[in-house]
Amino acid sequence: MESGKHKKRVSYTVMIVSDSPYGGSHPFYLKQGLLTTIFGLIAVILTVSIGAAVYHWSALRKVTGREEELQAQIEELTQQNQELTTDNAELSDKVAILSDTVTQNAETQKAQEEEEEAKRIPNDFPLAGAAVILKSSEMTAETGGEANAEGEAAEGEEGGTDAQIMAEQDPIVVFSASAGTKVIAAADGVVASVEDDPLYGYKVTIDHQNGYTSIYRSASSPAVTAGEEVELGATLYEMQSPDEKFGYQITQEGTLIDPLDLLEVYG
Repeated sequence: MESGKHKKRVSYTVMIVSDSPYGGSHPFYLKQGLLTTIFGLIAVILTVSIGAAVYHWSALRKVTGREEELQAQIEELTQQNQELTTDNAELSDKVAILSDTVTQNAETQKAQEEEEEAKRIPNDFPLAGAAVILKSSEMTAETGGEANAEGEAAEGEEGGTDAQIMAEQDPIVVFSASAGTKVIAAADGVVASVEDDPLYGYKVTIDHQNGYTSIYRSASSPAVTAGEEVELGATLYEMQSPDEKFGYQITQEGTLIDPLDLLEVYG
């Protein structure tokens, strides 16, 4: 019966033929199962190879994409760094300009303060016009301490009293100027007082608010009042006839000093 027959085994013959005329041919006999196994192995190897290639290609794309992203970040950071460098340079310029401005302002302020301070030193001539010195410390020293001004020797007993008062007021500089000559402030300051004077008639005292005060004595009516602020050159009196004498004194920290010495030092 056909059902009892055995199936025939199929085998394959692989011929290897040499291209040499003497090589002959060598047959190899492969069974169907072995051939199937070989093809299966080849298929597995191809599959694995293709999978590996796909994996490496995908990984390479990821690496390439990451490199491009990093390169973009590097370019962005480089641009930001350039912008920051530019901003820093601009800020440095602004700081330098500001520093120069501050320095100039400080120097200007210092110069203004020095100028204002100089304006308060009573070293200017206290008369707006020509004058003759009738008495000074130098003249007193040259005459052996006598307190005689030009023309005072003939004033008798009253003149002696005046001389005694003048001696008590030393050091003092006494000027003689023509009528109409103005007695002016020798520096900026505030009028501390306007008083009667037993020898000259009136006395104006200016506080220069730096330790100096200047005192102006004259028979003419004062042109200022106590508490008034005055500037260098402000009119205090206008010399009037017949008494055209003017006494000038300076104190430093409450002590009388020779006005001519101050004029020599600062003039």
